[in-house]
Amino acid sequence: MRVLPSPLELHASVLSPALDQLDALDADGMLAAPVDLEAMVQHGVEHRLHLDGQRLELSEPTCVVVAGDVVVDALVLEEQSVLLVLGNLKARSAELYGTALVLGACEVSESIVGHGEPHTLTVLGEVQAGRCEMHQQYIMQFLGGGTLASLSDSEGGEEELLELMRAAGSELQVGA
Repeated sequence: MRVLPSPLELHASVLSPALDQLDALDADGMLAAPVDLEAMVQHGVEHRLHLDGQRLELSEPTCVVVAGDVVVDALVLEEQSVLLVLGNLKARSAELYGTALVLGACEVSESIVGHGEPHTLTVLGEVQAGRCEMHQQYIMQFLGGGTLASLSDSEGGEEELLELMRAAGSELQVGA
């Protein structure tokens, strides 16, 4: 069992099992990008019970930890911003230049567009999403199955990524 960074210890009952699952998948070579919790919280942590509204734009390197759900029309993570959702994420669109980890379900009706390495979107729960685009080596990992309208990678690696997710046990359907 992984030791949590001290700012996240109050969420140990939810985070520890999720991180154990991610560590096991990483040890078996089933993740395209490991989740580095230490790096996510290196610039501090801001705790929130839930977030909702028309537009949520995060631009600071501080990790925003949401104990409940995030329900917004548009989600924008600027470069170096970090979002950790212990509940579910629901949005119409998401533009991601930063890193996000969602432990619950993820529903993004129109599009998820991710830009630039080393940033990632990792979802442990089920996903229901429209168009998903990865640019400049951004990585999306949907480990809890679900449905995407489409998945594209500007580097051409979407098939390899799908194979990894399916090998990790995800029953992800694309174009269904």
